[in-house]
Amino acid sequence: FEPFTDLLLHDMGPELDDGYTEGSALSSEWRTAPLWGLGLADRAQGGTPFYLHDGRARTLRDAIRFHGGESAKSRQAFDTMSPDQQERLLAYLRSL
Repeated sequence: FEPFTDLLLHDMGPELDDGYTEGSALSSEWRTAPLWGLGLADRAQGGTPFYLHDGRARTLRDAIRFHGGESAKSRQAFDTMSPDQQERLLAYLRSL
């Protein structure tokens, strides 16, 4: 069983702050969603995938680029990858 998540709250920065608090979490904090089944998103959602907690990202690339706060370094690492490396990572995510 590999859900591909740590199930922890993380400050995702202003890009993903929706101004709505849940419990004691700040409006910029989100629990890491499991990535298992991520590759089924486009087929399970009528051919149009919706990524992130509120569906604002239509591609995995966009979802990665919305990440800030604690995950800004991961976004920067993705942006510094070669196009081939980026595509290989996206292919891996689609395989989950």
